[in-house]
Amino acid sequence: MPESKLAKWFPGRVVSLGRKTKRLTQTDVANFLGKNYQTIAKMEQGRSCPSVGDCYALADLLELSDELRDYMIDIARNEAQSNFRADQRFNAICLQYAEMYNGVICKWDPLYIPGIAQTRAYHFKFLRMAEGSTDQQLNRGWKFKLERLKALLARTDNPRVVILISETALLNLRFLPEADRIEQLKRLQYLDSLPNWEIRIVPAVHLEHGGAFDIYRAGEAEFGGPDFVYTEVLDDSWCIEEIPRIERYDERWKFLLGKSIALKEHLDDRRDSLAEEHPQRE
Repeated sequence: MPESKLAKWFPGRVVSLGRKTKRLTQTDVANFLGKNYQTIAKMEQGRSCPSVGDCYALADLLELSDELRDYMIDIARNEAQSNFRADQRFNAICLQYAEMYNGVICKWDPLYIPGIAQTRAYHFKFLRMAEGSTDQQLNRGWKFKLERLKALLARTDNPRVVILISETALLNLRFLPEADRIEQLKRLQYLDSLPNWEIRIVPAVHLEHGGAFDIYRAGEAEFGGPDFVYTEVLDDSWCIEEIPRIERYDERWKFLLGKSIALKEHLDDRRDSLAEEHPQRE
């Protein structure tokens, strides 16, 4: 199997972010490792991976979490394969870094409002009802979503972000109290108003649409990573890098996009139905 480009890119982004957080230059890092700054530049560009020994040293210098250090070491040892199935957490971190650096971000969800577009009330109230999530899962998940959204909104290079949401996901807002429904709709409208952001609604969901998935492309972003698809089912997730498989997801994306309408148009046409509250069970 060919080497995973995503796994090769990931350590460099961790090093770059950690270095800038510590306000160090590439020369500072190079001197600490006993190397030249070109080596660090290549590493941060994803053209080379740090060795296992360098991963330990970098973790100490940059004060990386044990989690990031251990993933970097695993990559250095195994030269992760294409479509590597590490674990859900590692794949989620890849998604997080792609949202920080890639130039094109496409998201589709047939059942829920995508994570970065959720309000706190939606996350804690609706997901508890829909998935039976525990307090620990909800607290951990919300912290992760908030970190991702803050990092994405802090970007100055205006990545292209397109979010497709099914009409079903919007109609399910009726299970929330009115104030929470309004807050969630306003969040979607706010994101839709941002430069290079677009939120669109797919009027009906059919089996051929498949489950939720994200497509990440480098686009014109200076430090964008390789193209990949993120998808998950129940308790497993994948980062898919094979070009033919990405193309199949891209075809599905284009089909959904063609069926979709702008958020504003949808709200103008169907605001009454969204205002209805689902009757509470006795």
